[in-house]
Amino acid sequence: MKEALSVTPSEQVRLSLELQRDRHLQRQRLIQMSLKQTKLKGKLLVSPITDCTSPTALQSPPLGWKAAKDDKTRLEEQSTAMADLWKLVAVLLLENTRLLEEHEKLKAENASLKRDLYEEHQSPPASLDQPSPLGMRLLHVPPDLQQEIQLLLKTANDS
Repeated sequence: MKEALSVTPSEQVRLSLELQRDRHLQRQRLIQMSLKQTKLKGKLLVSPITDCTSPTALQSPPLGWKAAKDDKTRLEEQSTAMADLWKLVAVLLLENTRLLEEHEKLKAENASLKRDLYEEHQSPPASLDQPSPLGMRLLHVPPDLQQEIQLLLKTANDS
């Protein structure tokens, strides 16, 4: 790489080679760190500052590592998660009950509106309850036609 850098006349090519070299070095460092971590994994680390026999000689794993959890910690986390889930279930059941009640109210209101509309459509207007001059009732005839029929009947009777 160094030889290619010294021979290359183009500035852009030189910058590209330098970046490649830097990335290569970074990858090598990462691989070395990964190997070290793999070797140390599962082992307790001893602090270089403290005495190995002292109770504080054990230190937590380096940054980026997860500390091993004991069974008690796992059980506590699980019981907390379960309690949170049960609370959520309770909230959802209450919401479901509320929505079912609202649904029933809306169904009743819808049925009432349909019934009212049907009754309005089926019952004849008040003027039709009166018998016509010929003794007939005009049922299910639109109001404008009823007026025309009444007018025709009246003119027929007058003449």
